[in-house]
Amino acid sequence: MKSQSMSQQTCSSQGQIRLPPGEDKSEGKQVVYAPDHACPICKGAQRLRIAVPYGDPSFGKSVLCSCLKDRQKILHQQQLRQAADLDAFRDCTFKTFDYRIPGVQEAVRISLAYTLHPQGWLLFVGPCGCGKTHLAAAIANQCLENGVSVYFTTAPDLLDTLRAAPVVPERYTLLYTWIREVELLVLDDLGAQQPSAWSNEKLLQLLEYRTILALPTIITAIPKEFQELDERLRSRLTDSQLVTTVILERVKDFRPYKQAPRRSS
Repeated sequence: MKSQSMSQQTCSSQGQIRLPPGEDKSEGKQVVYAPDHACPICKGAQRLRIAVPYGDPSFGKSVLCSCLKDRQKILHQQQLRQAADLDAFRDCTFKTFDYRIPGVQEAVRISLAYTLHPQGWLLFVGPCGCGKTHLAAAIANQCLENGVSVYFTTAPDLLDTLRAAPVVPERYTLLYTWIREVELLVLDDLGAQQPSAWSNEKLLQLLEYRTILALPTIITAIPKEFQELDERLRSRLTDSQLVTTVILERVKDFRPYKQAPRRSS
């Protein structure tokens, strides 16, 4: 008689499986079945009975079919991407970044290392077009693929969103809690916002909370705008124990050249 571990991989008729759920032996790939296409394993039941003899603790119990697990995983990934607000930067990945640009190699190395282990804060400081937003978005996109909850926003957009949200207090509370506690926050163009006591206070509250909990945070800024930040904000970003600063001041704006047609060899 087969061992119990082997018998638990099979199910009785009308949902019986002889292969581990989700395996496609022909190509070695998982197949996700849409709701209007019945899974050939569970026949649309979405659950499978465990084929074990009477008296076994698992007798009569069922498990989720891999088709439902895969759909749930995809749905969760879609929800994370929708909440991340990264659609405009979907193409900003490490694969699409030009590593040949002089002066960016160290920034790329630090960014790749941070993607593997998102800990502490990253501060990219450099002129327009130096690639700091692309690198920040590349980290965010990869972390999102890894199942990390991400929120990507510019400082002006963030403040505009918070100004509009108090019309519905419950929405404001949910939104602010999400931004404050998200696993990875990317705050682009810090310093581009209109300075005011209210905006400084909101940003300070947000960064102070994430500082206390050491939540992974990525910030980009232009040197001049960074120097003009409220002193309290700037002091949070100069804490070397929490913040890794990546200077890109010597990198020239390469965007005008990216769209230039290549000459044929």
